[in-house]
Amino acid sequence: MRFLRFKRYKYKEVLKMWLNSKSDIKIQSYQKYENLIERFFNNELGNTYIRKINSNIINEFFLNLVNLNTAVSTERTLIYIIKSSLEYAYNRKLCDYINLKNIKVKYTQKTIYILSREEQNALENVLKEKINIRKACLLLCMYTGLRIGEVCGLKWEDINFSTKSLEVKRTIERIKNRDIKKNSKTILIESTPKSDTSRRTIPIPDFLIDILKSFKGNNSNYLLSNSDKLYDPRQFESFYERILKNNNIKYIHFHSLRHTFATRSIESRMDIKTLSEILGHSSVEITLKLYVHPSYELKKNSIENLVDFMTSAY
Repeated sequence: MRFLRFKRYKYKEVLKMWLNSKSDIKIQSYQKYENLIERFFNNELGNTYIRKINSNIINEFFLNLVNLNTAVSTERTLIYIIKSSLEYAYNRKLCDYINLKNIKVKYTQKTIYILSREEQNALENVLKEKINIRKACLLLCMYTGLRIGEVCGLKWEDINFSTKSLEVKRTIERIKNRDIKKNSKTILIESTPKSDTSRRTIPIPDFLIDILKSFKGNNSNYLLSNSDKLYDPRQFESFYERILKNNNIKYIHFHSLRHTFATRSIESRMDIKTLSEILGHSSVEITLKLYVHPSYELKKNSIENLVDFMTSAY
């Protein structure tokens, strides 16, 4: 069915209407969509009238993203924005139906940097020397794969010293400040984890339990601030970067500690399902694609194991 009369909306206007209709989503998600719309749709596609958009134009848009080296997670979100906004437009008779079922993220393995075993050992030795709660929380990230917002959101009530585990219940994020009465451009907020699977229980190694016990504060206090005051993830990241710089350890992004944890877990023969649940992923496939980066050493050992298996068979 073709609608005979269209209002002359440009696609970027429809995107704004669609976003304003998402009143039931978390503020972080709203701002994420808003930022991506500003970044990727102030272009030819955004200025195209909605009635002229078709699947070929959308396909061309995603082909052009390859040259921008866009992250897979960003592409997935863009697919959601486009599909949802065009469905919104169709339901309001602003455009014809556009079949986008065949549009998928073309996953390509990007180079992910992790710490080598030697570099990880060096960092651990530095953290264990004159240890404080911030160093302890860095070690916690290295042995649990916590995201930076998750570790900043940990309270002492989330640490169970009896079961030697922690619960991920909240995350701390910095978002745009929409309150014109306040001077700051951004504000810190506490929110729930990014998904249902992100809310999880993670075992804590014995040596870290002993370390954390020595810093135990009031149950309602955050670990990193030792008070009810929110601890800024940017402040924690800056602390981490100073540790690397002051000790001549190769710089990797804070989130790469999560990559490193996943890789070490695979090297130690942790099964993928267990790792996926510890990381808080919704599927094993996500874990395999995003976080498991076999090192040359692991590949070499795998080949040697194959040779040993074949030779032992005769």
